[in-house]
Amino acid sequence: MFGILTNKGQVSSVSLDGFISIDKMNYFETYFDKQFKKFCDDLPQIVEKSEKGKEHLNKQIEIYGKENIPFSEKVYLFNSLMSTWYDDWIDRDDGWKLIKTYVPEFIEYLHDNVVDNLYGVLIKYELPDNVMEFHRDWGGDLGLNPLEEESRHASETWIWFRFSDTKKLYISDIDGKDDISKRIPMKSYGAVFNAFDYHGCYDGSSGFSARINGGLKQNIIHGEGINISTWKEWYPPDDYWKKRDLTL
Repeated sequence: MFGILTNKGQVSSVSLDGFISIDKMNYFETYFDKQFKKFCDDLPQIVEKSEKGKEHLNKQIEIYGKENIPFSEKVYLFNSLMSTWYDDWIDRDDGWKLIKTYVPEFIEYLHDNVVDNLYGVLIKYELPDNVMEFHRDWGGDLGLNPLEEESRHASETWIWFRFSDTKKLYISDIDGKDDISKRIPMKSYGAVFNAFDYHGCYDGSSGFSARINGGLKQNIIHGEGINISTWKEWYPPDDYWKKRDLTL
């Protein structure tokens, strides 16, 4: 497992629970549910900016009628559009506008408590019958076993949040991809982990979660003794990452 380097050695993940409020995380579960309902009410206007989204919604209306679109299809559109990554669905700026419009309290909380720089956001609503399969990110070009030094880049690190006990995430080395006994549960509500490690769910996980790509606040880096010596593009951010910064 590539994990995260700290002054205690190499660890599978670093908990952020000492720097966030669990009560606030639980509040966000209700908050996200309320904001999701607003998102659904506004879907016709939202998908106008996304050709793929508009095509998908029109197909659902044709099949089910305007008032009977399945809940799972609305979740699918939410997951596809509330992101700054899926360029084939909606461009980065429009995705960021949606995130700031529908979950502004969470974004403000991130800026106040977790990140100094924010480069990417993905909000996900996971239904029990549609859990995230085990996978690794950014590994295609490097094969299944990237070298240790190839895995030590800040852009391959996720900051992850869940907002209730029903949302679960597990991480593992390559041998945990197909072996449940090798998977390590993420017990914290917020964590940093290496996206080159396998991660996903398998046991009825459900609820809202967020994956963040960004620069952690210095008090978190110092408090947890995170080794950022190889994250030179981000600390401090170079010109490229300064341009990528998503601001309020």
